[in-house]
Amino acid sequence: MPRGFLEAKYEMLSECRAYYRNDVVQLVQIDEFERKYQSKDAIRWYTKPGFLFYLVNKALRSQDIWALYKFRYFIVDLCCRLEEVSYSQSFSSVRLYRGAKLNREELEQLQVSSLISTNGFFSCSFDRDVAEMFIGVDLMTDRSTSMNTVVANVSHESELSDENEMIFNFGSAFIVNEISFDNDKCIWLIQMSSSLGNIRMIDEYEKYILKRLEYTNPTMLFGHALANISSDYAQSMIHFYRLLRILPIDDVELPNIYYNLGRIYQFIEKFEKSLECFRCARLFIRRLLPERMFDYCRILGGMGTVYSYLEDSERALELLRQTLVLHKKSFPENHTEIPFHLNCLGYAYFQAKQYNQALSILNSAENFFQSKMPTDHQGYAQTLHSMDVVYRALGNDKKAFICFQEALRKRHSLLAKDHPYLASTYYQLSLIYKDHAEYEIAFDYVKKSLNIQLIKLPQSHSELKLSKELLRRLQQYQ
Repeated sequence: MPRGFLEAKYEMLSECRAYYRNDVVQLVQIDEFERKYQSKDAIRWYTKPGFLFYLVNKALRSQDIWALYKFRYFIVDLCCRLEEVSYSQSFSSVRLYRGAKLNREELEQLQVSSLISTNGFFSCSFDRDVAEMFIGVDLMTDRSTSMNTVVANVSHESELSDENEMIFNFGSAFIVNEISFDNDKCIWLIQMSSSLGNIRMIDEYEKYILKRLEYTNPTMLFGHALANISSDYAQSMIHFYRLLRILPIDDVELPNIYYNLGRIYQFIEKFEKSLECFRCARLFIRRLLPERMFDYCRILGGMGTVYSYLEDSERALELLRQTLVLHKKSFPENHTEIPFHLNCLGYAYFQAKQYNQALSILNSAENFFQSKMPTDHQGYAQTLHSMDVVYRALGNDKKAFICFQEALRKRHSLLAKDHPYLASTYYQLSLIYKDHAEYEIAFDYVKKSLNIQLIKLPQSHSELKLSKELLRRLQQYQ
């Protein structure tokens, strides 16, 4: 077994043993898993009552990237095994049942024609009686819409074969067709079917991620996700510094590690440390040119962005323009990194108070996202947010408000609920409402901003200070 798999297995089992350190029964089962587990047995182990089912689903429901990473060893095996079983079975459509207990808030969010996407492995049964033991959902899946609907009849591999179980891979998408109440049994019946629209969206993201992986090592992508999606800067930093400790001095990933550390220090406004990391990245990458031009461009862009935050507009614009020129010379015109460079350049023009030029650049980024990228993307949300602040600077609050609302919608759907990017948008919306004398709404938004920033940002962070000052001013109107 490759070293990476052994390390992943050890991490997962260590986490399991720590969680069940006082439960002898579960510790015995964990020991058995360590001795006997094989990838082909993933479904049997998942359906077996015990530590694995509980902890894997706990990690998936939490949407905690670090927790998911710790269980990657088994989650990857289970996904692969479900795909193998699913594609070996021949059926086009099937009616399934699932029992679940929903609280009032969850139930009220369900509307006919609304889309539902699972954040875990979704178990159903052919047998309605089995589902009603848990309370029921009526589900129709149509495999003829797309082979990307991964659903497998696992009865022959399940520890609980009498449940006639089918399992959907996590991330499966459904559309709500009908909601009704069964007066006789006092239960809600929710009819859903697999959603072709969301399948297309998932297909787009798969293509995008595969394209990104041409230039990005998955280990780098994990640390990047910790910072960018979960805003867990401390864990992301630990991850990259750990890689620095264990990798040889001539490892080809060193430039990417320093690049990501530079970004983390930028996020927490340790700008000199950020520049130091970017310079190390640039030093290491130069010996790998021209093959690593993609990484070289990102590093230059990172440096330019830091200079922009430091209000050194001349150096920022010089580096960011150079980055864009190099990238366009080296890669196809529809390369997925282009709008990210445009975002950075547009913001630098904003910092330089060249608002019309900033808006022109950001419009180009928006057009790129709309025509060549997945419809919902954090980069697009950043474009909209930057356009917002430019419109505000130009005195066009109406357009700014529209952009802020759309940026907020995208960030809500794509980021953790406590991500500082959400706080930034809340803050900007608070400013707009304050300027229009809608002080109560402004107060609510700045409180939302502060609730995130007080947890996620250092006390010295400029955005936290701005939110505190805005809150102080708004309290005068309470």
